[in-house]
Amino acid sequence: MNRTIFPTSNGVVAHNKDKAVFSAVNCEGNKKLKSFRTKNKVVFWHFPFARGVQFFFCGIVAFLQALTSSIDLCQPKSIKEKEINKYYQRKLILICGVAILGFLFAAIVLGFLPGKLGWFVVGYKGNAILRNLVIALFKITLFYLFVLSLRIFPVVTELFRFNMAGSFIKTKKEEKLNSLSFLNYLIFVFILDFLVVTLCGVDLGFWYNLAFHIAIFLCATSVAYEILWLVDFLHLNFLCYLTAFLVFAKPSRTHKETVYIALTELNLLSTQKDREFMNDENKQPFSVVYAEVKNKLANAGINEKSESDWIIATVLGKNRAEIKLIPFLTDKQYEEIMKVTERRAKGESLDNIFGWTEFYGLVFDVNKKVLTPRMETEILVEQVLKVQKNFKKPTILDLGTGSGAIAISIAKNCDASVTAVDVSKTALATAQNNAQKNSVKVEFLHSNLFEGLKKKRKFDIIVSNPPYIPTNDIPKLDQNVLQCDPMLALDGGEDGLDFYREITKRATSKLNKDGYLFYEIGKGQAGEVRKILKENGFEEIKTIKDYNKIERIVCGKFRK
Repeated sequence: MNRTIFPTSNGVVAHNKDKAVFSAVNCEGNKKLKSFRTKNKVVFWHFPFARGVQFFFCGIVAFLQALTSSIDLCQPKSIKEKEINKYYQRKLILICGVAILGFLFAAIVLGFLPGKLGWFVVGYKGNAILRNLVIALFKITLFYLFVLSLRIFPVVTELFRFNMAGSFIKTKKEEKLNSLSFLNYLIFVFILDFLVVTLCGVDLGFWYNLAFHIAIFLCATSVAYEILWLVDFLHLNFLCYLTAFLVFAKPSRTHKETVYIALTELNLLSTQKDREFMNDENKQPFSVVYAEVKNKLANAGINEKSESDWIIATVLGKNRAEIKLIPFLTDKQYEEIMKVTERRAKGESLDNIFGWTEFYGLVFDVNKKVLTPRMETEILVEQVLKVQKNFKKPTILDLGTGSGAIAISIAKNCDASVTAVDVSKTALATAQNNAQKNSVKVEFLHSNLFEGLKKKRKFDIIVSNPPYIPTNDIPKLDQNVLQCDPMLALDGGEDGLDFYREITKRATSKLNKDGYLFYEIGKGQAGEVRKILKENGFEEIKTIKDYNKIERIVCGKFRK
């Protein structure tokens, strides 16, 4: 089965080919995880109609295994062994009671009552086809009522909650129902079987009837799968709700998180050949911790996936790719990760928490006196590195260097002579320290833009990420930005373009022939900045978009 989820009353078991992961909440409220290899997999996955029959029988086996696993993994340790036995005896009796009730319902109510009602409504002299249709509708209605009545049992309601939590697939555009959710498929099989058997109205004796019913049921398992597959393929998900609502109950965050844990671990097992299977419930599985961090941040309105990776990787002293290779975490590691997560959830920036950040593959110390370099600024560095190849011995000037991220990243990746200036002496001290840490040679000067430079000194490339936030928009910024970034690096004047006008005007006397001027800009400023460059004699003006398709970099070439 290709990523199929089977719900239980306290968790889910997620299958993918020969691997399975059981994620559950035990009686003490703790999340537990167990992974194992299974031989129960669909062989005829690509064969229409045959796959439906095997999906049904493999699914029944997997569903029963899931129920068994839920009892084995989630025993309450806080009570004595005798009480544990009594607890599970009562639970087993309840499940058996529901099963017996189901058989009695099927044998007596569905087998007897609809027929009597059909004959009563249509009459003995009425149309046989119409009578069979009425009987079929009565059967389906009673079946619907029976399944809905099962919700009076808390065990069944929890099972339906986990089923709904695991039945939706997140796509780039939306969250949609998986039509081939096993319980939904199971319900659809029975309804299809009731409808066909009753409409046929065959009565050839006990053994012939039995063989006919078995044949129709097998056909129903096959056809039901293909119909749901087609519904999925054509995106007609609303049709699934005709049966899916019977086995759905609104899930809580805990239900969704439990499913997310199972899918995370299943994905890691499927992509890592040597990943260890988990059987020790006393350890802290990575997938459980990862899901907890992600959900705590999401509850605080922080939905950027990389933040979860960044927190765990930084605490563990690994890169973001390496953390996915870790099966378990120690209790100490877990505690440290959750402390950082709590601080981040309260609005404190990661850079402020850790005191450093990563930019263009290098590590930079940051503080409240310098602007924390953003991921988008890496695009600015990339563009400068491409253009500097046009010069034999390029000279580059970084205006308003701050932490030194742009200047240091450029100097680290080419042989250019790089000069960086800033009006803040505190920022320059931070930048010089970062240059030493990254073993890079950069000339740092205290200067308000070009004022501290010699009058005749010129450069091949001038690059700047100046303040570009309009003054009136600053109070609207995220509190995290206002608390952690210096106002000097944010305020770009009334329209946010003051520094672009000043720098562009004066850059014409500081650029060599065919020199380049590079800017990082704010959202919606590209048109005005291009206009400023053009008015000052720049040509070949280009705009580069960032990872979110927002115009982020503007550059121009100056010809004398």
